[in-house]
Amino acid sequence: MNLEKIKKLNIPRSPGCYFFLDKNDKIIYIGKAANLKSRVFSYWQKGSDHTPAKYSMTTKVNDIQWRETDSEIEALLLEANLIKKHQPHYNIALRDDKRHIYIKISTEEKWPRVFMTRKIDQAGTYFGPFVNVEAVKQTLKTIRKIWPFRSCKTMPRNVCLYYRIGKCPGMCENYANKQEYNAIIKQISLFLEGKKHQIIKEQEKKLRKLRKQRDDDSNNAQELDAHIASYEYMLNNINRILEHANILSLMDKYAGDVTELAKLLGLPTIPQRIEGYDISTIFGSQAVGSMVVFTNGEADKNQYRKFKIKTCQNKTNDTQMLKEILERRLYKLKNEKTAKHWPYPDLIIIDGGRQQLNVTLNVLKKMSLNIMAISISKGNGNRSARSRDKIFFPEKRAPLNLPLNSPAFHIIKRVRDEAHRFAILYHRKLRSKKYKK
Repeated sequence: MNLEKIKKLNIPRSPGCYFFLDKNDKIIYIGKAANLKSRVFSYWQKGSDHTPAKYSMTTKVNDIQWRETDSEIEALLLEANLIKKHQPHYNIALRDDKRHIYIKISTEEKWPRVFMTRKIDQAGTYFGPFVNVEAVKQTLKTIRKIWPFRSCKTMPRNVCLYYRIGKCPGMCENYANKQEYNAIIKQISLFLEGKKHQIIKEQEKKLRKLRKQRDDDSNNAQELDAHIASYEYMLNNINRILEHANILSLMDKYAGDVTELAKLLGLPTIPQRIEGYDISTIFGSQAVGSMVVFTNGEADKNQYRKFKIKTCQNKTNDTQMLKEILERRLYKLKNEKTAKHWPYPDLIIIDGGRQQLNVTLNVLKKMSLNIMAISISKGNGNRSARSRDKIFFPEKRAPLNLPLNSPAFHIIKRVRDEAHRFAILYHRKLRSKKYKK
């Protein structure tokens, strides 16, 4: 198919899933989108940066179908359920097994938990797999606004903040009713299976029954009115909360940020793996370094690494500390035993100015590594959204000041701020251990 034919398909701009079919009417790929029309068109737009596998896929597409959903979350869940059912060739070929994540309901426990995991045990109910961690996190947060559930691995002695804000029934202090909680878990399971309409139908049926009871039994009117109000609230809540959960839109924004960054840097391809580095120390004491990783525009916390500075302790030379952690990290690329677990970065972002960037470039040159690197200064020490950060490039004397609404600036700043946060967290941990001794 070509773009002219696709334009005649009248694809809606609503959230949902799209299906690419080959000449034998077999589904070869299933995708999700916040805006079906925009997403499908993107595959055939001029300048689309496709991998060889994706390009091969587009040449085999003979028909396009779609299914609209009421919300972005439902599109995410529908995609996972349909991929599991149809096992399309290109969904299998394009996915990265290392990044698969599931939502688990621990039905083997007395009070089942709902949480995300990468590990499949021999008990419980699993939903997925999903490839986008941030989307799963936001999905669970959204579900929790509708149905309160337990997520703690070990039952605490006292109720926590989740109970106080109405997002956990409080089974740790016996506030929860087992029958009511099982009903909640059942509804969450149905929702994750993509059966929201079944939930609504069942709740509407109960609501009609309660209203009839209310008409027939005036003696218990107050109690029945309370039940009716709770059901009405829940039904209104489901659609209202789901409608405003822009999960796929956020994912599209992250992907757009990385695309704009590639254009800004003149990179031949979109950087799939971005690494950010920072140093945290007080006058050289308890000096540490951090490495954070963003994959396809989102934080990939399983890939984070922390470094305890070995050679520069009790010194205040930040650039020497940076040199140490970069050499230790980049050495992993040269070592066959560790290269698999420390993948090749497409871009390095350093928290610092020209001096820090020069150190980075010298290390890369010394190790004969062709990796793009930039640095971003802290401005005037202000990390707020209004700070005017400067971005330094190799072989460019003057720094770049990007507008605060620049997509490329968003991703650079997110990586820098996350590296800074992670470094400070590790530094504080070491300091607290030191003073406890």
